[in-house]
Amino acid sequence: TLTDVLEARSATAQSQYDLQAVLGAEEIARGDLATALGASAATKVRVEPLSEVPTPESVGETVEQVTYRALDQRPDLQAEVAGVRLGEAQQKEARAAFYPSLSLRANPSAQSVWVEQQTLRWGHTADLTGGAALSLNWTVFDGGARRSRLAQAEAETRGAEAQVSAARDRIEDEVWAAYSNLNTAFRQREAATALLESATQSYAAALESYNYGVRNLLDVTAAQKVLAQARSADILARTQVLTAIADLAFRAGDSIQTNARRPRP
Repeated sequence: TLTDVLEARSATAQSQYDLQAVLGAEEIARGDLATALGASAATKVRVEPLSEVPTPESVGETVEQVTYRALDQRPDLQAEVAGVRLGEAQQKEARAAFYPSLSLRANPSAQSVWVEQQTLRWGHTADLTGGAALSLNWTVFDGGARRSRLAQAEAETRGAEAQVSAARDRIEDEVWAAYSNLNTAFRQREAATALLESATQSYAAALESYNYGVRNLLDVTAAQKVLAQARSADILARTQVLTAIADLAFRAGDSIQTNARRPRP
């Protein structure tokens, strides 16, 4: 009927509009990728097909294992720990100022003398002379300056320890969120795979029924549209898994691409 034809034309126009929007977003993403690589936005970057990217089926580790590894190798946490060690060293230096200091100073000097003898034409004598001095210094009163420096060093150490504790809590929360997102992405991928299989079977059944004259063309196109949406959902689920894997590796301080393959010419 005319109504069906108009609806089909409207659906076709809407699909063309959505297609152009997706193509434009792809061009922008390629430009962003080239810019991130330090090249011109117009540079053609060869992207590996999604079907060739290896994707695991599960995490393979517990969240505790990932958290322990993150706490061991995250550079931001290591920087905070270095601040604590610096504060402890300053404390030791401030405490050492309360004790006397003993210093040793030596000034050795070598002497060499050439003399003329009767039996031997020339003779040579050498000697090592010099002096050594010991000094003991002990500050008895400084108006409380040493005590103030010690208190300041202790306060800075406590502040650094508080920053380390806050960094540990933040890292554990980031790893937990990334781990949960990855598990969610795996479950969504399973659901998308089941949806794709169901949509494929539904389209095949609708096409077969149309060939037998049981169903009309609109039913077939509707099933085809559902199949296209299922394929899009499957691709989106796979990309979400890869994104979640990269995010978890980043939060744990791992290399995002552990098994780098040689680029093809």
